Amino acid sequence: MIERKPSKAISLATRIKVEWSTWASLALVAALLEGGVLGVIIKNGFENQVSPWLLNLSVGIATGAPYFSNLLSFVWVKLSHGRSKARLVSHLAILFCLACLLMAFVPFSGQGLIAFLTLIIIARVCWSGILTIRSNIWRANYPRHIRGKVTAKLATLSALLMSLTGIGAGWILDWQFDYFRWLFISFSALSLVGAYRYRFLAVRHQQKELQREVTQQSTRSLAAIFSVLKHNRSFAKYMLAMFILGSGNLMFIAPLIVFLNEHTSLGQLQQILITTAIPLGLIPVAVGWWAKLLDGNHIFQFRSIHSWAFVMAIAAFLIAQLSAIDELFYLGAIIYGIAISGGVIGWNLGHNDFVSAGSNNKTTQKGDAENPMDYMAVHVTLTGLRGLIMPLVGIALYQWLESRSVGLGKFALLLPLSMTSLGAILFVIFNRQNKGA
Repeated sequence: MIERKPSKAISLATRIKVEWSTWASLALVAALLEGGVLGVIIKNGFENQVSPWLLNLSVGIATGAPYFSNLLSFVWVKLSHGRSKARLVSHLAILFCLACLLMAFVPFSGQGLIAFLTLIIIARVCWSGILTIRSNIWRANYPRHIRGKVTAKLATLSALLMSLTGIGAGWILDWQFDYFRWLFISFSALSLVGAYRYRFLAVRHQQKELQREVTQQSTRSLAAIFSVLKHNRSFAKYMLAMFILGSGNLMFIAPLIVFLNEHTSLGQLQQILITTAIPLGLIPVAVGWWAKLLDGNHIFQFRSIHSWAFVMAIAAFLIAQLSAIDELFYLGAIIYGIAISGGVIGWNLGHNDFVSAGSNNKTTQKGDAENPMDYMAVHVTLTGLRGLIMPLVGIALYQWLESRSVGLGKFALLLPLSMTSLGAILFVIFNRQNKGA
């Protein structure tokens, strides 16, 4: 009997099918590790175990973890050189699920809080590697003219599942708080299946790309990766505007979560609806429009429009806090959901507009071959830097205002609102410069 060799031509539909099954399953775990869900668990589970200041600081760490863990993105770029990207993503996804699984067994105590935060950070470090490496896979597998649409469909599926999972987590926390542990155990176990399957994803031109990376592996360093900011001034401008806009976005979440818990009568399900479930649930509604906008325009044009959605969202949350009208929190959640639906597309794909179509053959002024993954690494690393600082700045400002007078913390959102406004203005300016170039 003659053994039939597998076909080398793997269809686009087959690749997308593997993507769907993997990211659908991982969405279950990702939802449990959202700041809104973790903030509720920390504020209620570890209450009276540590000081209020440390408790709120822990909320800031939990909400910032998805972002400051990205500081290690350049490490993932180096580790992935010469290695199968799909297999490495699979390994990291498995570790991501196992960290979430272990969180279910952490006791509510001072030491338990340290362990809980440590596992959150481990999970998010793994996720930062997944995002960095996945960008390279998507660039290889999906042509530029459909990349936004493919990403939008994957984001839609993940968002729906994450929203439903968030609602379920909120309901369980309101009904029987300690039962959230079973949710962590069951969903982590289910997600392991999708994490394992991703290693079998076919990546176009993989062998050729791996061979190229092997020959360049010794030349890539953190300095070399960040040299793209010097050699590509447009990308440097993009990173500047993104840093300012993103700083405001990361600064307001933790104070909002704490404010909802301390100064409103909203239940745990309602808090999770506002901070997690509603925003995620609205991604499928708006992501298609944002994808069309990105597919037809440069990322500067996209961001010059999209950024203002974040400004309006934070403004709505601030007005809700100042007026004490709880319904306005839901309005803010709706606008924020529309904003992050565009953020999903822009964050994953925006840097590609600064990479030459023939980037693997393009060289910098120093003669080093330009690597598309370097652009994502710079983007992700700078996201990590602001993720390390800004949530803590936001919660520190809130705590300082509260120490001056109880309830004064509601003004803490003025700072992130100012920063997102400045970032949006910069994108408008840079877009006009880009059009005139």
